[in-house]
Amino acid sequence: MRILLPAALLALSSLPAAAAAPVMQPGLYEITAQMVMKGMPMQMPASSFRRCITPQDIADGSAYARGRDNKGCTISHFKQSGNSISYDFSCVMQGHGSMVGRASGSSHASGYDMQTNGHFVPAMEGMGEFSQKMSAKRLGDCGK
Repeated sequence: MRILLPAALLALSSLPAAAAAPVMQPGLYEITAQMVMKGMPMQMPASSFRRCITPQDIADGSAYARGRDNKGCTISHFKQSGNSISYDFSCVMQGHGSMVGRASGSSHASGYDMQTNGHFVPAMEGMGEFSQKMSAKRLGDCGK
């Protein structure tokens, strides 16, 4: 009996932590992004696209970092604690250096909200810094 009580208490104490951090579900997501370029008089409109996010994408952080055509991007220092997410990124841009920065935000079972801040290396036509807000909403299962 003495051995069972500590084991039962340990199991119960871990339940609130697991319940407090819902894992984003795989599936089809609509992702909306709004980029703001410092020094640009007119800002770009928000854009949306759909993406099938896999369990592997969630585990390695690419679900929160990559869009449809960002094959030249890598993420590092990916951290997820509870519903908080952060990572560093670097994207090679065809014909013009790269963009590097940091992203942070939060996820929930059916999506995420992220804020990205970065800069172009070298500066691109007078534009050096940018920020981007990105959100994702789960639409359902991925089509086959």
